[in-house]
Amino acid sequence: MDPLWYKDAVIYQLHVRSFFDANDDGYGDFEGLRQKLPYLEALGVNTLWLMPFFQSPLRDDGYDIADYYQILPVHGTLEDFRRFLDEAHARGMRVIIELVLNHTSIDHPWFQEARKPGSPLRDFYVWSDTPDKYKGVRVIFQDFEPSNWTFDPVAGAYYWHRFYHHQPDLNWDNPEVERAMHQVMFFWADMGVDGFRLDAIPYLYEREGTSCENLPETIEAVKRLRKALEERYGPGKVLLAEANMWPEETLPYFGDGEGVHMAYNFPLMPRLFLALRREDRGPIEAMLQETEGIPETAQWALFLRNHDELTLEKVTEEEREFLWEVYAPDPRYRINLGIRRRLMPLLGGDKRRFELLHALLFTLKGSPILYYGDEIGMGDNPFLGDRNGVRTPMQWSADRNAGFSRAPYHRLFLPPVSEGPYSYHFVNVEAQQENPHSLLNFVRRLLGIRNRYAKVLGRGSLRLLPVENRRILAYEREYQGERVLVVANLSRYSQAFDLPLEGEVGLVPVELFSQSPFPPVEDRYRLALGPHGFILFTLRPKAEVERLYLPDWVATEEEVEAPQDLPVVSLSGGVEGLFIDTLADERARASFLSALGRVLGERSWLALRPERVELKDALRLQKAPPLYLTLLRLEGEEGSLEAFLPVALRPEGEGPGLFARVRGGGYLFELSQDPGFYDLLLRRLAQGFEGRSLRAHYRGRHPGPVPEALELLRPGLAAGEGVWLQVGLVQDGGLDRTERLLPRLDLPWVLKPVGGLYRARGQERRALALTGTLPSPRPQDAFAYALRLAGEGLARLQDHPVGEGALGLVAHALGELEALARLLGVRLALLHRALGEAEGEGEGVPLLNRGLEAFVEAGGEVFLLALGREGRGLPLQDLARLAYDLERALYLAAEEREGAEAWVDLAADFLEAALLQAYQEVNQGEVQAVGFPQAMLALAQEQALWKEGSGRKRVLERWWRKAGDQEVQ
Repeated sequence: MDPLWYKDAVIYQLHVRSFFDANDDGYGDFEGLRQKLPYLEALGVNTLWLMPFFQSPLRDDGYDIADYYQILPVHGTLEDFRRFLDEAHARGMRVIIELVLNHTSIDHPWFQEARKPGSPLRDFYVWSDTPDKYKGVRVIFQDFEPSNWTFDPVAGAYYWHRFYHHQPDLNWDNPEVERAMHQVMFFWADMGVDGFRLDAIPYLYEREGTSCENLPETIEAVKRLRKALEERYGPGKVLLAEANMWPEETLPYFGDGEGVHMAYNFPLMPRLFLALRREDRGPIEAMLQETEGIPETAQWALFLRNHDELTLEKVTEEEREFLWEVYAPDPRYRINLGIRRRLMPLLGGDKRRFELLHALLFTLKGSPILYYGDEIGMGDNPFLGDRNGVRTPMQWSADRNAGFSRAPYHRLFLPPVSEGPYSYHFVNVEAQQENPHSLLNFVRRLLGIRNRYAKVLGRGSLRLLPVENRRILAYEREYQGERVLVVANLSRYSQAFDLPLEGEVGLVPVELFSQSPFPPVEDRYRLALGPHGFILFTLRPKAEVERLYLPDWVATEEEVEAPQDLPVVSLSGGVEGLFIDTLADERARASFLSALGRVLGERSWLALRPERVELKDALRLQKAPPLYLTLLRLEGEEGSLEAFLPVALRPEGEGPGLFARVRGGGYLFELSQDPGFYDLLLRRLAQGFEGRSLRAHYRGRHPGPVPEALELLRPGLAAGEGVWLQVGLVQDGGLDRTERLLPRLDLPWVLKPVGGLYRARGQERRALALTGTLPSPRPQDAFAYALRLAGEGLARLQDHPVGEGALGLVAHALGELEALARLLGVRLALLHRALGEAEGEGEGVPLLNRGLEAFVEAGGEVFLLALGREGRGLPLQDLARLAYDLERALYLAAEEREGAEAWVDLAADFLEAALLQAYQEVNQGEVQAVGFPQAMLALAQEQALWKEGSGRKRVLERWWRKAGDQEVQ
């Protein structure tokens, strides 16, 4: 455990009684607090300060303790406290409780015994026969108490109290008192609490002729308290001093690091409000300078409001008069030397001032404290006595009793605020959680920044910037090279100014909420802020900003050119900016589509080279890491088509389909060749997929089995363990035709789809993917099957010269490939016949419009998997496609075998003859070979445009020769 954890703490102050009532008795309790821990965790706080929950008559809201070892029954039991403490620790939260050392309740057994004449406990308290002792010592609660002495008729003497008369001060000159209070501390520390707030610590000792405050004896007692704590538990438990004193009076409580760990910065707090109304940073700067010089291990606790009045004890008379006039003109809101108002009413309900003060609270030097309810802007009730007006129940919802309790209203310990603009009907957690622009969500976002930069904001140095415009407060926090710059406009009007950042030349200010970079610092840095505006920057070297969306004036050549010559997409927000029109980052999308077009031009399955890519629609298939299904329109010299393509953003730049780097972090992949995508899609279909994009509904299903993994047979086709999945990467209507016609074909070698993914927009419905089952667990793409057979056959021929008897050698060597060609010829003929019956009469035959990619091989059998686009024509067109793929397999296989190329022309003629003959045998001579060279040439010219090795080009050369023209275009 880091013993300096309190420097990184964000503390939430709450009263158990006011927070949440779990047993409906009208009082908050530990079980209710335990139930609300998820809310506090989501808020972003990591330390809880609990106001007194001990046995008490509650004359001073629990600070009048009658038993230090017992919990007030309305709050629960010790076991309830332990359960709460355990869960808080499990959530990474620490707990600080009150240690009221100065006084007890008059109901405490110690005091009741001490009243008796001759009691051994008499010396536990401070007594006098007259009220004249310690004359001149100020009365703190001057609105309620006329003196620090009260006569007790049982004791026949006066007892000393610095606060209310029902809170007699303990006598710290008695060593037994000190030992007793150490034991109280040990009891709760043994239970696991992480720290203690030392209530009213300056008043432990009394000496004639002094103010009886901050005496050297008190400072030494505090040091002994810390020593006792660390001797028993080691470092890690914290003492937080409530010393409402001037800076020079508070600093001694830290000692040289052997005093308290933390102390409230009481002098700074009212100066924040003073500076805000005077619109001048002077009061803040003065107190920041006055409170410098604490030990390295010490920390200030910062706050805006708490359970007491906004104390004006440690301001000058002039300052107090000004603050009363502007913040509490109504005397009802004045109490003692302070103002009994909550934060939001103090600010007149001004959201900008609220946000500005919290920005300062969370970034000034120290650990911030949030008072419960201030995160939602709760109001107060001036008609409740004493300071109870700022201690009303937490407002959870607009339900009865503000969602605090189900008890009858009259049983509540205090009524919730129910009138005016701060009524719980309008101001409550439930309503603000749903509003992204609420005070609550602002505080959450700001705490997210505070926690992200906890070290620099909690432990770093603070340097005030001498801005000429005094309405601007600017300071720089720095810790181990990390810098945060805070700039605040204290004025109700917009302000322009120059920041003196000459020492930060070359650094890039990056705004912390948006992570947007600003122009680099060159000299004095000109900015403008709106009324009560603020801005938070981190200052970074250019080289460290490469993960951010950088304008051209920041990016260096090295940053623009990514590794592997990858295009760079400068994405300023989330990845949805690439895909969702209403959230689009147009500049990033243009870069993304350009990079995508570049990689698609290299894909062998695409029949054009895109010059323009347009995103027609997108649907998120997976949130983390993000994966989108995209519908694209591609345009090139060859024409246009639509494509259906999965695109993912991943943190690492390894894997198939990588095509761009995102400067905001991560890499973009198109997943047509990624088996993992097909696995994911099949699983989602098996679960019953449904989604909605901006333009269409998407639905899908797969009623068949789901294997552990699919093997990618080719881009767009995956299979495994008796299952196939076909994705329509090119949206030519072939899958729709497949789904419509194949179930109607009574052919045993036709694989009929059983599921798929569909896009519906109005009356239009389109198949994007189809699934089905296979009789064999290990299928392969028919072209891959033909390529293997071609390789095996040519291997038998490569050592033989082409000469007399060559045709016989070819027939023997390529027997298996010939059998495949004949099988394809027969099945194409049967398919044409079956499609004609299914589609009815028309000119020409219904075409397959696909080559070998329409088939798969499994277990020695060849199955038809898919049809191509709609179309009718001559059978030669389909025969040419099959012949073309068989010849391409021959050329590709020959490239791997020396001496085999000489056999390719003869082998190709042999396979073409077998294919045509088989087709003719089924259709009994209906198809003549006349026109076949021309059909092959037209197809070869079209296919040669595709981006793939030399195989396509060699087929084209051959058919130019066969067509009688030796020139290759």
